[in-house]
Amino acid sequence: MKTLIIVRHGKSSWAYPDLEDFYRPLKPRGINDAFTIGEELLGMDVFPDLILSSPAIRAMNTAIIIARKLDFPLQRIRANESIYEASTYQLLQLIGNVENSIETLMIFGHNPSFTSLINQLQDESLYNLPTCGVFAVELPIESWSDITKTKGKKAFSLFPKEVA
Repeated sequence: MKTLIIVRHGKSSWAYPDLEDFYRPLKPRGINDAFTIGEELLGMDVFPDLILSSPAIRAMNTAIIIARKLDFPLQRIRANESIYEASTYQLLQLIGNVENSIETLMIFGHNPSFTSLINQLQDESLYNLPTCGVFAVELPIESWSDITKTKGKKAFSLFPKEVA
């Protein structure tokens, strides 16, 4: 059994219109939401074996805030460029290459591919993964390379508006 925890980045700022999308920072609300979600995950005893994150500023900052709350070593967060504009197929390829010693994988990134990934991996339909939303899927697999061969089931979800 493997667990995949999918986390969309926190609410980002549009205050700098000349800034490229990749470099957009979190809004104060996005920062607060990340702390709140991190606190909730800590209370649920959620501890990933590995964190993969889009290198986009808003995603990486969300990952860092939540990792700190979980006492996850920051030097073990792996930035992966392919997450930034990944299709669902590309995300599945990335996840399928994760080492099998990893039981719980947490991945930080972007919509629309994250909502699509959630809907492909299990049967509960999700219209939209909100900013700083978390959706965990338990997968009946021993190897990450088998991720496309089966459906998992929802383990839990956390959305900022539900826990604030």
